[in-house]
Amino acid sequence: MLGFGGWGTGKGKLMIKLSQIFIVLLIILMSISAIAQETDTEAKNKIGLDKVLSRLENKMSGIKTLKTGFVQEKELAVFNNKIVLKGTVYIEKPYRLAWLVNKPLKYSMVMSEDTISQWDEDTNKVQKISLSKNPAFEAVIGQMREWFSGTYTQLMKEYNVILLSDKPVSLKFVPKPASFAANVIKSVTVDFRKDEQYINKILIEEKSGDTTSLLFVDTHLNIPIDPAVWRVAQIVR
Repeated sequence: MLGFGGWGTGKGKLMIKLSQIFIVLLIILMSISAIAQETDTEAKNKIGLDKVLSRLENKMSGIKTLKTGFVQEKELAVFNNKIVLKGTVYIEKPYRLAWLVNKPLKYSMVMSEDTISQWDEDTNKVQKISLSKNPAFEAVIGQMREWFSGTYTQLMKEYNVILLSDKPVSLKFVPKPASFAANVIKSVTVDFRKDEQYINKILIEEKSGDTTSLLFVDTHLNIPIDPAVWRVAQIVR
């Protein structure tokens, strides 16, 4: 999702796409130098953060299905231009997620319990990969599901979290040294809706100087999802 570069075939480029999606959705931030020794103030802030994360988990636990539009804007540090993508995300707990881009190009990715299927208009082919046969992918997707299900306290095992604002909630996540994207992402800011039931906006700053914003629009919770959404070939043809 960070621009969806590399629309060719093969597992290597599929891995690039999945890595990009992982980076956007896991919400990670900053370098190790920003992690200081805990003070009394920081201890109080942690108590406040724990309360906020628990509150978010409680509110999002009731979401079983979701449909939301998105507008993604990516600004490249080396070029004076902006890439804008528009599309729709569908979620059906516990396992299903569909990410569909429709403007200015078309791309579709659908995740089930054990399989990822993806299609792009350049190749006009559907590619599938088994998660059980690819442990690295399985770990990535597992954390994506944690994010979408709202289990944020679980993510604290791998990320240091900063509470920027309580109302409306705004969070930043710091990857711990061994995390997947510690060498890629400088910072990510996540802003929630006022009702705290879902995300409003994500802003990602990469170490390369590129930035990506992801705005969620026209969000609908707990609505029936058309079964055709989960059949990649039928979505795009």
